[in-house]
Amino acid sequence: MMELVGVSKRYGTGAAEVVALEGVDLRVADGEFVAIVGPSGSGKSTMLQLMGALDRPTEGSVVVEGETTAALSARERTRLRQRSIGFVFQQFNLIPTLSAARNVEAPMAPLGIARSKRLGRSLALLEALGLEGRSDHLPVQLSGGEQQRVAIARALANEPRLILADEPTGNLDSSTGEDVLRLLRGLNAEGRTVVVITHDDDVATSADRVVRLRDGRVVGEGSA
Repeated sequence: MMELVGVSKRYGTGAAEVVALEGVDLRVADGEFVAIVGPSGSGKSTMLQLMGALDRPTEGSVVVEGETTAALSARERTRLRQRSIGFVFQQFNLIPTLSAARNVEAPMAPLGIARSKRLGRSLALLEALGLEGRSDHLPVQLSGGEQQRVAIARALANEPRLILADEPTGNLDSSTGEDVLRLLRGLNAEGRTVVVITHDDDVATSADRVVRLRDGRVVGEGSA
């Protein structure tokens, strides 16, 4: 599904240069559930941005589904994200003026999918995640757990094979966080590849493999 080979990422130049990642090698198999853990500033979010083709490495290569992301144009990277990758964030990042259903529809619109089909898929996803009665609610009218489930539904809108989640339980209480974790495990059981950045031990121990980062380098990996 994905491979990072000799990946480094630096920001700034000279004395102001910041090394976010240095010489990272990592392979994620199709259908694997991987947790990336490490202290703040260890490079976890930078790694996720590179995995998701949101940024390019300074050195090395990131290959997603056979595509070397640095060799793609901005438009091609956008198409790769739309086609293959679903993102789930700690802050939910829902559009505040759109209903839950319209938020889930949003990623489908650039692909030219008919409105009726977008709406049908949006409602089906919300129902599958237990939100059938909340489809017309704005984000402010939803609980944190409900907003995260809407965000997961949105991530699934284009049927991606890869789910990238950045601290998906970070803003949730323990019970709601466990619900979200069950959803991610269920998606993985259906065959999707899931990569999660987390500080949550429960999330990490649910993964097939844990990758530990410190100071921009992989310092260990193995089964949870």
